[in-house]
Amino acid sequence: MKSISELLKKEKSIYEECDKHEKQKEQNIINTVANALCLKLCYYNLEKRKKDGKNAFQIFNNLIYFYPLNDGYPTCGFEFYQNGELIIDNAEEYSQISNLDDIILQMVRIFNQSLDKGIVLDPYYFMLELTDKICKGYNGSANLIITEKAIRNQKLNNKAFNEAQRYFINHFLDHFIGWNFGLSVNRNETLKQELEELNEKVIDMGIREYAGDGFEVSGTKDSVVNGLQRYILPIEKDSKKPKIKHV
Repeated sequence: MKSISELLKKEKSIYEECDKHEKQKEQNIINTVANALCLKLCYYNLEKRKKDGKNAFQIFNNLIYFYPLNDGYPTCGFEFYQNGELIIDNAEEYSQISNLDDIILQMVRIFNQSLDKGIVLDPYYFMLELTDKICKGYNGSANLIITEKAIRNQKLNNKAFNEAQRYFINHFLDHFIGWNFGLSVNRNETLKQELEELNEKVIDMGIREYAGDGFEVSGTKDSVVNGLQRYILPIEKDSKKPKIKHV
């Protein structure tokens, strides 16, 4: 008869093997999703710098977080540094990125695909790869990068899938784009059309919910504040056409 220690050792080995198998399964799902969406996959978390009242990070491999200013919470702004210099921040909704409209259009198409392919994505875990010379006050282009945290399928069972799909697609339409990127939507007809088509698709699926107006920007009656312009999407087909909401 085996001793208690031997039995426990064997059980631990079985558990570790199961855990290893589960992690490999999750990894396979992440890789499959990234490949299906034709996106470069990143596993790296940026090193956080010490700075009071700011989410300050050190740029690594030209990567920064693509996290817009208005997330509906009193979140501090995001700043990205290299060699002690502020390279870029999100105070003006990444307007420093010359191909910002194209990147947002790419995200709209990705989230459209995600509905067809049964993929659940969190819009707040994408990154941007800066493609021009990295210098103080960056103005240049970027590539869209997906991170492992943006892909939620590996964490979902069948029961949780529908709820998660509803939650994240509405966050993308209202929180991510609607509260932040009205300037891009209104100046780019292709982006506007495909965004509205995605919105109608979500309505047709019966999962459209309105997320509210986000935080209010005080001290001005203008519709544009620090590059922020809202674009309110309808939640029903008989609703009025989307329009700019003055903040």
